[in-house]
Amino acid sequence: MGPPAPTSRCILLVGPAEAAPRLDTILSADSWRCTCSETPSGVLRRLRFEQGIDLVVLTPDGSFDSYTELCREIKFDARTAFVSVIFVLPSDNAQRRAEVYGAGADDCIQLPASPEEILLRLSNALRAKRATDSLEDSTAVITSLATAIEGRDAYTHGHVERVSMYSVEIGKHIGVDNAGLAALKIGGIVHDIGKVSVPDSILNKPGKLSEVEMELVKRHPIIGYHILQPLRAFRDALSIVRWHHERPNGKGYPDGLEGDRLPLLPRIVAVADCLDALSTPRPYRPAVSPSECGEILSAAADKEDLDPSLVAALFDVLGKRAPTLVGMSTECTVDRWNDQGSSD
Repeated sequence: MGPPAPTSRCILLVGPAEAAPRLDTILSADSWRCTCSETPSGVLRRLRFEQGIDLVVLTPDGSFDSYTELCREIKFDARTAFVSVIFVLPSDNAQRRAEVYGAGADDCIQLPASPEEILLRLSNALRAKRATDSLEDSTAVITSLATAIEGRDAYTHGHVERVSMYSVEIGKHIGVDNAGLAALKIGGIVHDIGKVSVPDSILNKPGKLSEVEMELVKRHPIIGYHILQPLRAFRDALSIVRWHHERPNGKGYPDGLEGDRLPLLPRIVAVADCLDALSTPRPYRPAVSPSECGEILSAAADKEDLDPSLVAALFDVLGKRAPTLVGMSTECTVDRWNDQGSSD
């Protein structure tokens, strides 16, 4: 059996049938293809692996919080973020509409509502979802390009994924909102996309870069910014791409931002980027030991090469999560690392 026709409309109803009586009948009569889940459990996994679901309609019963949490998870996961999520609420839950929208829902239908209203609002949500499908495709292409660029350098395999992970964990720890966390996640992946302009001979050079070579490397944030600027999907990550090498003390590049002029999200990614660059081997040096990573990052925080509060947040995250940091070395300090003229 082939894939559904482009005109097919598939909806996943989540919640007990009695929570929104007649909804299944109304949808089936209008040629919607309906599939059901009695509870939120397992829905996110289903969306990740089951193709063709256009809309998720949540009809909460007594456990309202589990439905809003499912909505947040769907909207934060890059694999499901463009799936439309609509709540259908009975009149006794009218006061929770703000909570629903705060969880990221695309719409909230208040019962009682006529079949015509329900169908029109679901059709509008589907139209918006189809319009963003092409946006989702462009996002996938760009993120694939970002990881492919990273693959040119054997020493940085997995770097962008780790930077993304560390950034999100720091963001969660300090209370960054869902939109900011999503920007950190995608920004961590694409922060080095401008390195498409840097020759392999420079990326993989085992010795110190010349001044000319270093100037070529320093162009990558601006080039990455201009690559992504026309794409709406990356709008919230542009500050990360352009300013992840800026420093609170004004000694970074490309724009020399200082103090409050440097936004929070690129500050976070700068800390994550430095951690991964130190804790993994490079052509010009071995990896740094976990204990020395801590010393180097603390020294950088003292000089405001990195945001002190975010370095402290990183240490808290590492203490709780204890991710493995590879490599052993006593050869590197932040100054030596910078003086090497690395392409990180």
